[in-house]
Order: sequence, then C-alpha cells, then structure tokens
Amino acid sequence: MSENEKVIEHLRQAMSHLDQALTLSASTLKEDPNSKKFIGTIWEEFLGSFMGRVKTKGKESNVNLMSIFPGFKLRKFF
Repeated sequence: MSENEKVIEHLRQAMSHLDQALTLSASTLKEDPNSKKFIGTIWEEFLGSFMGRVKTKGKESNVNLMSIFPGFKLRKFF
C-alpha cells in the first residue's frame, strides 16, 4: 500500500468516526436541547485541537500543512 493510499485509508476511518460522533451529537441534542452548550464545547475543543495538531505537525516536519486547506476553502463550508 502506498503512502497516499495509507493517508486515504486513515482519513476514511476518521470520517467514519466523525460521522458517528455527529449522529450521536444530533440525537443527544434532539433528546436534550439543554445539552447544546456542552456538545458545542466538545466540538469546539475537538476542532481547535485538530487545527493545533496540524500546526504542530507542520512545524515538526518543517512542512506547511496549513497550506493543504487554506482558510477560504474552509469558510465555504460554514
């Protein structure tokens, strides 16, 4: 398996886990609207941690990983 194929496989697995977390988040919010702040905080921490890891790994490897997904590409999803 090539390195590119390994990256794709890991991202597929990550997407599967994220889909499960989104489904659980949605069902939790539907059952308990008061959990909105808590669920929002969890997602905010996750996304912040992910972006922090991208920066850290980029610095460690001396590669600008942030250039993989420039801000304008991310903004179109929000």
